[in-house]
Amino acid sequence: MIKAILKKILDKRHFWRTDNFNELNEIYVAMLVRGMSLSMMGLFVPIFLLSIGFSLTLILTIMCIYFVTRVFTDIGAAYLVARFGPKHVMVLGQVLFSISSLLFLTLERMHWPVILLGSVWGASQSCFFLSFDVDFSKIKHQIHAGKELGYVEIMGKLGAIIGPVLGGLVSLLLGPQYIFAVATILLVIGLMPLFKTAEPTKTRQKLDYRGFRKKDISKSLPAITATHLENTMSIVMWPLFLALFVLPGNTVFLKVGVLSSVAVLVSIVMAKTVGKLVDEYQGRRVLRLSAGVNTVLHLLKPLITVYPMAVVIGIADQVVTVGYRLPFFKGYYDQTDEFPGHRIVYISIMECFSSYVKAVIYGILIMISTVASARVTVTIGFMIAAVASMIIMTEKFKTLNPKDI
Repeated sequence: MIKAILKKILDKRHFWRTDNFNELNEIYVAMLVRGMSLSMMGLFVPIFLLSIGFSLTLILTIMCIYFVTRVFTDIGAAYLVARFGPKHVMVLGQVLFSISSLLFLTLERMHWPVILLGSVWGASQSCFFLSFDVDFSKIKHQIHAGKELGYVEIMGKLGAIIGPVLGGLVSLLLGPQYIFAVATILLVIGLMPLFKTAEPTKTRQKLDYRGFRKKDISKSLPAITATHLENTMSIVMWPLFLALFVLPGNTVFLKVGVLSSVAVLVSIVMAKTVGKLVDEYQGRRVLRLSAGVNTVLHLLKPLITVYPMAVVIGIADQVVTVGYRLPFFKGYYDQTDEFPGHRIVYISIMECFSSYVKAVIYGILIMISTVASARVTVTIGFMIAAVASMIIMTEKFKTLNPKDI
């Protein structure tokens, strides 16, 4: 039913992709449902762990384990994608994510070790995101990839509007642990549309890391790593800061959920506009303006003291995030076309190196948290995100170069 509705709404707008529209449609549906479940997991995991007595150091340890795991599973997922295709591995990622949700659901009763929590969660994300990047980079249309990315962003954000409010209500009525039960159900639903069409890449491929010219990616590596780093700092540090210093109490889940949903709703309008600007070769201007404003917002976040201020910053944050991410990933996905036969190798190297840097950063934050206060530790996290936002502006993607139209 969801797919039929989306086709009716979007079919006219994808006239350039009549043959492959079903593949894009599947991604839209998957991102809609995953947006709901992922927003609940990503947004509420740090707050949930705080609410059941985990220290900031222990929460950061879980995140460090998460990314240490991904250093290895990003490459492992690449080999699986090469052999079985991205859709099969995406499903594996969803299954592992369901297991991860169940671990969090039963955490208070079973007291699972943090290495298990972080490693299963990390492996699930490696499988999903590497598969998604390979899938979308393969089926996108270069001229209209900005619009297509805009719709992917919109679908994920539509889910992200529903997810936090739903998670907040579930927490208020049943208890925070049941957020993960709902997330698991949504993940199962998200598996359904993925096999309506064939795999977009050839299966049973052999990956050639030794033959890949790594110097070709050296110029893009800092900006790509910074984009991933800024994203994780935002996702983890912002809800932690709100729960610790702005919204302590039993209503924190619902208030953070409402704040997130309002911010995402505003950003949806931005997604379509930015997608159009990207296709009109204005992407780099939008990216640099948005990344610059994002830097300032990260520096302002530690100064927030009341909920209304958090809402304003949250809305602005979502808008500028869309503003830099859409053009950035347009350039990133276009760059994958420059490595025929090495698309999976290229993407996995980028993911693996980014995971390594994030693991190191979280390791540093763990050490800081043992000698400094929680406020100081989180503030340093925001400062790292601000620096990452500035590094994003160093990207040199060819397809973002302005052209005379």
